[in-house]
Amino acid sequence: MGKFVSKASMGNKRAARTCKGKGGAVIFEGEDDEDSEDSDFEESESDDGDVDSDDESDIGDFIVEEEELASMGDDIHDMSFEDCLDGSSKRDKNYKNGKVYVEQPYGSIKLEPWLIFTDREAFLDVLRDYCIQEGFGLSVEKADSRRYTVVCAVEGCDWGIHASKMVDKFSRAIKSLTGEHRQCGRLEVNPIVTTKWLVGKLLPEIEANLDIPVLTLKKMTQQKYRIQVKTRLFYKVKALAKEVINGSFSESYALLPRYAEMIKDTNPGSYALITWHSDPGDVQPKFKACFFSFGAQVRGFLKGCRPMIGIDGAHLSGFFKGILLSALGIDGNNEIFLLAYGVVDTESQESWNYFMRNLRALFEREGCSRDDWTFISDRMRGVDLAVHENFPRATRRCCAQHLYMNCKNGGWSGELFHKLFGIAANAYNPFVYNKAMEKITEFDPNATKYLDTCTEQWSRHQFDPAVCCDHNTTNYVE
Repeated sequence: MGKFVSKASMGNKRAARTCKGKGGAVIFEGEDDEDSEDSDFEESESDDGDVDSDDESDIGDFIVEEEELASMGDDIHDMSFEDCLDGSSKRDKNYKNGKVYVEQPYGSIKLEPWLIFTDREAFLDVLRDYCIQEGFGLSVEKADSRRYTVVCAVEGCDWGIHASKMVDKFSRAIKSLTGEHRQCGRLEVNPIVTTKWLVGKLLPEIEANLDIPVLTLKKMTQQKYRIQVKTRLFYKVKALAKEVINGSFSESYALLPRYAEMIKDTNPGSYALITWHSDPGDVQPKFKACFFSFGAQVRGFLKGCRPMIGIDGAHLSGFFKGILLSALGIDGNNEIFLLAYGVVDTESQESWNYFMRNLRALFEREGCSRDDWTFISDRMRGVDLAVHENFPRATRRCCAQHLYMNCKNGGWSGELFHKLFGIAANAYNPFVYNKAMEKITEFDPNATKYLDTCTEQWSRHQFDPAVCCDHNTTNYVE
């Protein structure tokens, strides 16, 4: 059973025509576009023979099968600029007076009247490139959804450009380009240069070398684009460019759960944990901490490394900040061996307890219940309590370099003290250690009292020979 579809008025010779066939769309050729200013484009006359009279029309022309009518809406697609250039539409005639813009390299961009751009953004991008290339600024006189009119920013210059929307409602054409830059000189500091523009121009160089210095980018901008930009702006340019290349930090954190599952699936025996928390009223949970250790890492440490673990925290400089905690061992060749790492929000007893608790669970999964490991670190907040809470029989070493810096901050410094401290820290027997400490007492008794308050091992004569490692600094961890 068909469905009756009413026909448009036949009195107007430019009536609506229905495109035959599947996927056809109804195009109103005679509809006036109130937003267009393209009245001076040439338009061909419609053929009078295309419209039949009502008497000659068969009622069958207006009967459309219900299935075909239902499927028409699914096949109709939004028109684009290219659809008006394929020769199938009468709108093609609107473009015969103009020339479609073809991308030109920076330095050879030229504008002319009736130059057509695919959309408003494309026109503005080309106009910005042209102004920076020629070295002048812009003053906007009129800008709306229909037209865009700007003049040179220098008072007294008669240069101006006007562009407006075409009948397809998305392409733009330059309608007029008047005047010349006779009195205005070149602007080295151009106000229309934006961070986004710099990112687009410098992206290939930054992508080739993510560590490219900002001074190199500044010099490159001066030589290639002949503009002056503040040095501090290039730090932002590098950050935005890296975000374009690698993605944003928020996107990366959102992928952590998938990353953890991928580690478990592709590396049997691996340990991956993501911790989230949510405040009252939060729709989605927020990232709190994470802990990772590959199966080969923990098995290699238990079977081939010395029983000493170096731990340290490094501040992250990304948008969300945080602390990167790491645990490293030393193999039989005195080479560093990464055991585990994680990210926490702050460096505190709670975060270190989280890290040590997962480290103990990691060992227990491999059947290792040992708790007399030797840990070396600097005197960070909360480390000592977190270590002994999870490994009660653990031995603690303190980095001698960090201990000396604490003494220096306390007022004990100088060439003599530095030499005596080094002798005491590297002494392999109590006799040499005691002699050095006597000299330090003569230098300043308060320095000796401070060193005696350090409960961790920092002199080599205190180390357990069974550990087979005489490291008294955390240089290999950092």
